This record gives sequence, C-alpha cells and structure tokens, in this order.
Amino acid sequence: MRSRRRVASILFFPGILFRLLSGVLMAAAVFAPASAAGPEEYLRGYVDSLLDSRFPGLGLRSQVISTDGTVKLSSHTCLGPSQKRDVLYLLTTTGRVQNVQWDLSTDCDRSDAAGQDKAGADREPETPIDVYALPEQELFAPLLADPRQPRFSVSYLHYRSPTKEFAAASTAFGEYFGLASGVFGKSGSSQVGIQGGVFALFNLDAPSSDLINADYWIGLPVSYRKGPWSYLLRIYHQSSHLGDEFILGNPGINRVNLSYEDMKFLVSYEWERWRLYGGGGYMLHSEPDLAPKHLQGGVEYVRPRAAGRLSFIAAADIQASEELDWRRSRSYQAGFELRSRSPRRARLMLEHFRGHSPNGQFYLESLRYTGLGLYFGF
Repeated sequence: MRSRRRVASILFFPGILFRLLSGVLMAAAVFAPASAAGPEEYLRGYVDSLLDSRFPGLGLRSQVISTDGTVKLSSHTCLGPSQKRDVLYLLTTTGRVQNVQWDLSTDCDRSDAAGQDKAGADREPETPIDVYALPEQELFAPLLADPRQPRFSVSYLHYRSPTKEFAAASTAFGEYFGLASGVFGKSGSSQVGIQGGVFALFNLDAPSSDLINADYWIGLPVSYRKGPWSYLLRIYHQSSHLGDEFILGNPGINRVNLSYEDMKFLVSYEWERWRLYGGGGYMLHSEPDLAPKHLQGGVEYVRPRAAGRLSFIAAADIQASEELDWRRSRSYQAGFELRSRSPRRARLMLEHFRGHSPNGQFYLESLRYTGLGLYFGF
C-alpha cells in the first residue's frame, strides 16, 4: 500500500507543476503583448479624448504614435495655421507629446490626395454633417488691433487731441459666445453666435477720474471657415453716451445722440505666422444721419513661444469711412501673450492710435494716443 501511495504522489505532484507552468506560460503569452502595447494605446486614447473635448466636430484622430512622443493627426476637415498652432500647443503642454505631424487630410491644398496614400484600400465614407450647441472655439478669430473688438481689457493711455492732452484709462468688457456650430467635412465649418461689449473712457487727470464716454455694443455674427480662410458677416448695434461727471464739468459740451445699426463683412486669410484680413460695411440706420459706407483691413503676426511660454504678437488695423472723407484711422499693437492649456490667455501690449477717435461721442475729433494695455481671452 505504501509503495502504491508513493507512486501516486510521484505522479500527482509533477502533474500539478506541469499545469502551473502551463498556466504561467499562457498568461505571459496573453498579457505580454498587451502590456507592451499599453503605453502607446493609452497615449492614443488620451490624445483622441483630449482633442474631442477641446476641438469637437473637427474629427481629429491620432494615426501614428511614435516612441519618441511624435503624434500624427488626421481630421474630417482641413485646418488653418492658427488651428494647428492651438492643437500643437495643447498637446505639447501635456508633457506626453513632443511633436505633431499632420496627415494630408488636414491640408486644404492636398486633402483630396489623402486617399492616394492608401492604394487599394477602401475609401472612408463621406463625413456626415455634425451640428452641436455652444461651441468653445471661435471660427473667425478676434481682430487684435481693432479698438472696437469686444473683449476684456484695460489700458493706460496718453491722449492727445487738438484741444486737450491727458492721461486716460480705457476699459472694455465684452466677449463672443458661440450658440451653434456645424461641421460639413471637407466643405468647412460654420458658426452663429452673439457678441456684446461696453467700451469706457476715463480721464485720470480729473479729480474723480471722470467717465468721458461709454459705447454700448451688441451684435449677431455668422462665420464660416475652411482651412486658412475664414469669413464673418455681422449685424450689430452701437450707442454712445457721455459720462455724467464729464457733462457737469463741461456745461457747454455739444452732446451727440450717436446710435446706429451696421452690417459688416470681413474675409481673413492665414499664412504660416501671418494673418491678413479686409472687408467693409454699410450702416443700415443711424442717428444722426451718417454716410453709410466704411472699409477695414489689417495684418497680424504671431511667433509662438518666442520667449519661453510667451508668444510675440504684432498687429495693425486700418479703418476709413465715407462720413470722414475716407481719412484713415490706424491702430497698432505689439507685445507678448501668455496662455494656458485652456482657451484662457493674457496679453500685455504696447499700443498706438492715430486718426479719428473711436469713442462714439467724439468721432469727428482727431486723436492720437500711446500706452500699455492688458488683454484677457477666455
């Protein structure tokens, strides 16, 4: 009996060892490839979800993930230089992505050739129209040097007019809010929103820093974008008012009840670090009765990360109107911008203006000012 038990134990324990060893080898075969591919798959999922949350509707997808942290992206619609800069900044600030390469589908001039890289492969189906509410990204970028661009800002300025010279504070409270956006694949994207703002001017040399002028502004913009080209059609209302303390201190002032509704159309083109824009408008109604036609154009330049996290920005805006015999008003800005991974950013800008006053009650007066402004974006 003892000999039989010894034989059974000898046969039993090697069987257990064989089964355990087989289980270990099978587990290694199953889990080793998954763990090896884990970091790349994790990075792919992280990048795609981040892009979906920040740039919805563009269909940005990571096609290739390299071990050196390079990501190759494709999209449903071609992208402009500023859009690519925003994507690059967002991904590289995560610390997980070192560089971004772009698939042909992101290039408006070569997106039709994207399918030629996949000879013999089935072509992807047409991208369906994607409509979504409350978009974060503005299709037509704000005009940096336009004195009446709705924004949050405060500036310290040295004002010089034909009759007076004083230290001034110019403040603005306004923003763009997207209501709905539609993405049409290769045909581009469109967006409708609402804009509003208040632009106020204060005389810092007055005993109580008198409010001189306040302009109230609200508009309905409709924009369209395809790659480097973007378009804006906007109908807006502006009314201008003198400050109470300014009226009391200047009893003989000739107050103008300036109010108007205007329609403006602008076209913008981006080329690498440069942006050019131009267009014009027509006043639909005004009080007093003003000549309706006006023109606007400008140029902007941005150098990302020119000094660490700071980007260098320079911009010029030129406007002229029929009411003022097409005499030009020029606005210039240059400075640095600090931005976070979110859309929030802050700019510190030197600014100079020469032309007719952008302050509604004084639109007939010649004006020069130079100063320093702090601008905020959300």
